[in-house]
Amino acid sequence: MALLLLAACGPSGPSAPDAPDKPGSSETGKDPTDKKTEAQKVAAVVEALNTVRKNNGNNTPLTMDAEVCAMAEKMAKLQLDSLLGVYGSDPMTSKQYSKDWNDISKLTVKGKKLVGVGGYAAYPTESVIRGWVKDTRKWKPALVTSTEATLVGVGVVHNTDLATKDRYPIMVVVMTY
Repeated sequence: MALLLLAACGPSGPSAPDAPDKPGSSETGKDPTDKKTEAQKVAAVVEALNTVRKNNGNNTPLTMDAEVCAMAEKMAKLQLDSLLGVYGSDPMTSKQYSKDWNDISKLTVKGKKLVGVGGYAAYPTESVIRGWVKDTRKWKPALVTSTEATLVGVGVVHNTDLATKDRYPIMVVVMTY
């Protein structure tokens, strides 16, 4: 399996990722003719997250951080690997998946602990992020609701495996610290 990792942050409990709504929709990151740069798409994700946070009464702004982006990229690779079967048919029962997820999620950035994380097989839009608030696990809702978080990162991994890239072209993970 081949993966292409991109640092898309400007200058520089485990949950299964969501699937995109439908290929070719007009949402940013899903339209094959979308000519925005990776950095513009990442900035749009952060803007959408901050908008949803504000609309949910959370006025604590998030600042993009290169270290958090690096963590999010590691998590995006893990999430894409789980979709591609690296951890078996059910990653939630894989001890290795749990270990790898915990290894990433326990790392700190600038002395801060991970607060929230959400993965999506496209660039998440406001509507996707609004849906994360209703998730029954703790990690996705915390992206929106936690006032502790002040740092955000977006990691993007492009799937270059010819057998699966039509179904899962990218994995985008948003993390807050």
